[in-house]
Amino acid sequence: MIPESLTLVERQILINQYQILSIEADYQEREMHQRRIEILEKGYTGLYPKVFNSLYEEVPISVYDEIEAVLAMYKLINDSIRSLTAEQRELLLLDSLEFEGFDQNNGMYYHMMSYLVDKMGEHSDYRGRELKSHKSSSMIKYHKMLSVYNRLKVTEGGFYSTTDLQEFIDAVSIMKEEVQG
Repeated sequence: MIPESLTLVERQILINQYQILSIEADYQEREMHQRRIEILEKGYTGLYPKVFNSLYEEVPISVYDEIEAVLAMYKLINDSIRSLTAEQRELLLLDSLEFEGFDQNNGMYYHMMSYLVDKMGEHSDYRGRELKSHKSSSMIKYHKMLSVYNRLKVTEGGFYSTTDLQEFIDAVSIMKEEVQG
């Protein structure tokens, strides 16, 4: 969020930073830093977006925690599906449980997930997969599934039973009916 006002001390600190950056900058960057210095020196609050234009809004810890919960849930679901026999898999509509990514229009989730996978090297099982959802309802789906995940308790190293997986499928099916109806 771009500040509407800065204290004199904050302005002076930023001016000093831009002066330091100007020392090693090429001509074009030096000009940009000089404009930012002048904006800060003169207190042109209406031009502060030109000073802070490279900063993004903070991603709340709740977004990170929710992404981690979704991915932990999917890890357990996918591990459980792999532990089923072919006959058991055929009895379940497992396609409805597929990870759909995060809606790019709700950028915080998508960009945070992309950063975790592509830059931080975390959740390597998602590397190279489509992380962008093409459905605005993906978060609704994940919330329905998380309510089942939080209710079911699986011992460490354990798996979901076919009955447990069916609960996830039922939750997603109910959500689809609500969205369509």
